[in-house]
Amino acid sequence: MPRLVLPFLLLAAAVSAQQGNFRKTPETIQAEVEAEVIRARLELGAAERMRARLPLSLEMRKLEVENLVRAARADAAAAESDAERARLGLDAALAAARAAVASADKDRARAELEVVARLANAEVSLEYSKVASVATIARLQQKVSEIAAGAKMTYPKDPLIDGVLHISDRRIPFNGVVNDRLAREVTSAIAFYNAQDGEAPIFIVIDRSPGGSVMSGYMILQAMETSKAPVYVVVKGYCASMAAIVTTLAKRSFVYPQTIVLHHQASTGVSGNMTQMQEQLKWSKVWCERIFVKVAARIGVPLDDFVVNMYKATSTGDWKVHGDEAGRMKWVTDVVERMNEDGVTSSSTPPPPAALPQTGFGDTDGRAGAQGRVREELPPSGPCDLWWIYDPRVEYIVR
Repeated sequence: MPRLVLPFLLLAAAVSAQQGNFRKTPETIQAEVEAEVIRARLELGAAERMRARLPLSLEMRKLEVENLVRAARADAAAAESDAERARLGLDAALAAARAAVASADKDRARAELEVVARLANAEVSLEYSKVASVATIARLQQKVSEIAAGAKMTYPKDPLIDGVLHISDRRIPFNGVVNDRLAREVTSAIAFYNAQDGEAPIFIVIDRSPGGSVMSGYMILQAMETSKAPVYVVVKGYCASMAAIVTTLAKRSFVYPQTIVLHHQASTGVSGNMTQMQEQLKWSKVWCERIFVKVAARIGVPLDDFVVNMYKATSTGDWKVHGDEAGRMKWVTDVVERMNEDGVTSSSTPPPPAALPQTGFGDTDGRAGAQGRVREELPPSGPCDLWWIYDPRVEYIVR
């Protein structure tokens, strides 16, 4: 305490005692003075503590202000981000609207062409019902061809658009057993579509086929290889054996992830003496390798390794995989989630998918074969031909 404070307090106590007619004793005065001293010391301590806390309070106020500034800046940045996000959303919505308008225009144009084609077919059908002359029918068929040629349909060179496969009306059904009838239908359709347009893709569409004749399948492969227009193969359900070879050797092949593709070795029957049977087996081996070596080259493995891998996959050598795995193994070129049939126009009845529980070759003997399968005798193969076919429901008997 400063030295001037104590005398001042003593003087104040003395004056107060005088004013009280000197009734206070020295002890009382001394006690009052000491009390005042203690009170003054307490007030001084409180003042010093307040002065010590003052910088801390200022620092806290400074931190609060800085936090408010940071929060204000963050709110401003968030507002800018929200504005940019809203602008991008508006741009995306505008682009989607424009795409929808363009798609609607395209769909309208296609619908108009389809209406014209349906009207022409209806007119021709009406005239068909009125005439019985072969010459008149031929004239009407020519009229249909001229109308179809005048429609001038346009086809995208790449049918895979935004992950969706668009199958045009240049489609060829490929179902059931591969035989001479199916080969004639497929090769004739390839020639017909090439005559119409040598650039637009042609689609061979397989719903389900277990394969069949090697000679018939080779006819189809030759037509695909020599076609001016690219021939693409589409498998929606299942393809095996010769049908799987047609799929793998196509310029492009499209499957669903759940489609099943199966490769295996060909089957044949031999008869005669040992020398004759050896000659037949030798010929069959050469015949199959000429085709199968192309399959091995297409998927990038040696032929012997490909055959070995078949029997690693399954003891019977019937190596089947789903479409997504077939894409990874290069058995097919494209795996898609969606396929759109943009136009299916055919004046003939397409061959049905492989029949259940039979395959449609010929008569069965009505007896159950190995493992409860239907036993079926294959018809005699043509000259130099053999079978490349697989159907787990059927036990085939080769004559």
